[in-house]
Amino acid sequence: MKKTGLLLCLLFFVLGNIAWAQNRQITGTVNDDGGKPVVDATVLVKGTTISTKTGAEGQYSVSVPSSLVKVELVVSHVNFDTRTISASGSTANVSLEPKDKKLDDVVVVGYGTQKKKNVTGAVAQYNAEKLDERPVQRVDQALIGQMAGVQVKQTSGGVGKPFSINIRGTGSISAGNEPLYVIDGFPISSENNNSAGNFENGSPLDNLNPNDIESIQVLKDAAAAAIYGSRASNGVVLITTKKGKRGKNQIAFNTYTGITKAGKKIDLLSAEEWIERYKYFTDTRYVAAIPGALAADDYETRRTKINATLPPAQQLAPGAFNTTYMGDPRWDLPGHPGLDYIDWQDQIFQTGNFQNYQLSASGGNDKARYFVSGTHQNNTGYVQAMTFKTYSARANIDVNL
Repeated sequence: MKKTGLLLCLLFFVLGNIAWAQNRQITGTVNDDGGKPVVDATVLVKGTTISTKTGAEGQYSVSVPSSLVKVELVVSHVNFDTRTISASGSTANVSLEPKDKKLDDVVVVGYGTQKKKNVTGAVAQYNAEKLDERPVQRVDQALIGQMAGVQVKQTSGGVGKPFSINIRGTGSISAGNEPLYVIDGFPISSENNNSAGNFENGSPLDNLNPNDIESIQVLKDAAAAAIYGSRASNGVVLITTKKGKRGKNQIAFNTYTGITKAGKKIDLLSAEEWIERYKYFTDTRYVAAIPGALAADDYETRRTKINATLPPAQQLAPGAFNTTYMGDPRWDLPGHPGLDYIDWQDQIFQTGNFQNYQLSASGGNDKARYFVSGTHQNNTGYVQAMTFKTYSARANIDVNL
């Protein structure tokens, strides 16, 4: 018994050492950008459920399996931005950035610019830095799904048609629901678009090149009405366009092209299937309406039985047909000679294409700055006879007097 107990103790000791050897400890501290310890931050080993919390001095210790070749730690805290770091050694210190630094961002409001933390109204921002990398044809198209509370709807399938923008839902049943657009400080009102997807006086964004946009802010609450009055009852879209910058003259050219096709066609009857069903409908009407009629009657028999129910002035002449009760004799001939069967989807749809060319020049010095741009769009829709072609130009010049 003593030998057995000794062997068990040795076995547990060896297994414990093996288990300890399969893990390695990673320690470190979590501080803010000022060097102060961050208490109660979560340190998670990425790809696992292994995690721990930091102590009063921001220190932590986590056991990582040795089988992990690449160890990454995800450090998070409610007041700081989450950060992921690589931990190749036994020590990994982390510095987190507070979330409230984003409150120092500058936003455009109706009466100038303010720091975001000083704005009490509901303002949504859209950064247009990478807008030139997206093949969008309109500014309102670029806003789809980009800002909370801003709903962008396509009301027409026509090429180049404007989109409808609603801020925080529909505010009226009969009156307009479009917001007020303010482009570089100039308010432009718009009417509701009609069933054809057109605006009564045109959309304010029709001739605005998406690549000319510097930033877009949306004022969503009732405070916007204090600045622009009743016109802002549906919200305000503030658009700031690009301006020239001091420095060397720059010329930029951007172009893209592509094709459009119908994604799916409706599965319709073939010519033979259509004939089969139409003959069935014709036979059903004939048998139900004409006394003594049989579905197997040929055309001459049908003509005779139909004439028996009509006054002499309305009877069918020899060789004439009543299309309600009689089919086309060519339906029974192989290949249906003399008949053309048309798939109207093939007649309507085509392979469309779109082309966009944008050219801009900018520059300036301490006294004057300029930004000049021109745009040409040439779009052919995937439906016959639907085209959209535009030319637009814009110049923005700032002079210090």
